[in-house]
Amino acid sequence: MNADQPSDAGGARGGGRPAQPAAAEGSRPLFSLSLDAMYAARDERERRSEAAAVEAARREDEHRAGNRGRFEARGLTDADRVDMISKVKAAFEGGQGEVMLVSFPSDYCTDGGRRINNRLPGWQDTLPAGARVFLEFWHDALRPGGFGLGARILNFPGGVLGEVGLFVTWPEGRG
Repeated sequence: MNADQPSDAGGARGGGRPAQPAAAEGSRPLFSLSLDAMYAARDERERRSEAAAVEAARREDEHRAGNRGRFEARGLTDADRVDMISKVKAAFEGGQGEVMLVSFPSDYCTDGGRRINNRLPGWQDTLPAGARVFLEFWHDALRPGGFGLGARILNFPGGVLGEVGLFVTWPEGRG
C-alpha cells in the first residue's frame, strides 16, 4: 500500500465491496472483543483444568489403593505354586539364572524400598504382606532345593524408586 493513499478498510477502492455502515446507536457491533470476557474465559478454562487434574489424581489414588488392597490380601493357591515352579523350570531350561516371581510398587515396603535398593540386610522384613506369601513359598518349597531369593528395584521413574521385583535365583553350575 502506498503511504500517500488513504487506507480503505472496507475495500471500496480497487473494486472491493463497499464498507458496511456503522452499527446503529445502542446496538451491539457485529464483531467485538472484550478483555474482561477473555480473562474470564481463560480463568474458567484454568479452573476446569485444575478441577480435572484434582479429579484424575483422586481416581489414581483410589485405583492405587484398590491395587494395594488386593495385593496385600493376596494368597497363593496350589495353581499359583504350580505356575511358579513351572516358571522356574522354564527359566532354568532356557539358560537363565533367575526368574521374577512378582513385582509391586516400592512404596508398599515399610521403608519405601530403601533396604532393597541399597542391598541391606533385613530387606525381607520390609516386604508388604502380599509379597511375604512369595517369601514363604520360596522358604518352604524352593530354598530347601538350593534356590536363592533376591529383590531389586526394577525402575526409577522420575529418579525415585519404582517397582520392586522378587526373584528366585540359582547358580550357573553345580556348587
